[in-house]
Amino acid sequence: MSWLYRIAGRFPRLVIARRNISRAKARSALAVLAILIGVVAIGSIGAGGAAFKQSQLQTLQGQGATNVYVSPGPDMDRSYFDREDLKAINETVGPAGVVATRGGDLAVLDRNGTRESVSVTYLDDPKRVYEVGRGTVPDDWRRSLVVSSAFAADRDVEPGERVTVVSETEAGTETAADETERTYRVAAVLEDAQAVGASDVYLPIERAEAREYGQVRVTTRSTDRAEAVATALREEFNDRKQRLLVLELTSLVRLLTTIVNGINTFLAGLASISLLVAGVSITNTMLMAVIKRREEIGVLRAVGYGKRDIVRILLLEASLLGVLGAVIGVSISVAVALVANAVFLGDPFAFTRTALLYLAGAAAFGVATSLLAGAYPAWRAANERPVEALRG
Repeated sequence: MSWLYRIAGRFPRLVIARRNISRAKARSALAVLAILIGVVAIGSIGAGGAAFKQSQLQTLQGQGATNVYVSPGPDMDRSYFDREDLKAINETVGPAGVVATRGGDLAVLDRNGTRESVSVTYLDDPKRVYEVGRGTVPDDWRRSLVVSSAFAADRDVEPGERVTVVSETEAGTETAADETERTYRVAAVLEDAQAVGASDVYLPIERAEAREYGQVRVTTRSTDRAEAVATALREEFNDRKQRLLVLELTSLVRLLTTIVNGINTFLAGLASISLLVAGVSITNTMLMAVIKRREEIGVLRAVGYGKRDIVRILLLEASLLGVLGAVIGVSISVAVALVANAVFLGDPFAFTRTALLYLAGAAAFGVATSLLAGAYPAWRAANERPVEALRG
């Protein structure tokens, strides 16, 4: 136990502060509890809200928030893109991936021969745009097709099975059309959550009647990059005329971020009120300690302790209360955050930078509240005359 005495000799103020706290256990426990409640409220609300925001951002990104959708504008001389248009778009967007698609409708024959109309998208490589859930898309998939998860679930289709589609081809200059039946092997089934405007069936672009593209999708890795690509396309092609219709979902991301951040700030502000209550509790605890220890403080002043020493001792008491409440409160907040991360993000340890800042901020706010609450009692005790304090 000699090491304890050595520590006590080097930090006498800390020892005195800890002893004073242990004397008034009930009042100290209530003060710590008040700090704890405030820290838990701010940390849990902030970390939980950050997990919710991140989950919604991931959902939006899965729905195409990092993509830019480009279609022919009203001032373009035709309603489709050709190869020259794709080349110009590709040069404008730089390293971003450009995927040309063409949408339409065709019919699918079920096992009973019943025909049902479904939406179709013709494109080069589905893997560049969509997440594959089951199966694989080969590099050469001209005799295969890819289906959405909804299509597969409704028709009980799995990779490797056959699907017959019926398409119409123009018959010369007449209005009539010829129907063509083709049977394809299902190469893959896409994941459940896909981009906005997803189709039921995906076919190779070679199966389209002509190399005319109804839409170009520019794939990026972040919403910031998507916004920059959209701006570049508008500046390059829509200077005087609206040749392109450019759609990106980054505005929804910004709106969601603003809304969630506003709600979190409001709730954290309400939670901080509990820390103000904790400050009042600590102030009361410290004032009561000063009143009950007037003679002790007088003795300390008489044996050579200065005003600054008294202030430091009392502020150490307040700090110890704040640190204890903050440590316990952050521990509980981390447990709550782990549950929120598991629910919203699927990984209990997927802490975002915002969540960590909320947890650290809650702890710092709790300690700062304790220091501010102990400042007045410390000042009052330090400025009391030693003679009056010794008289009791």
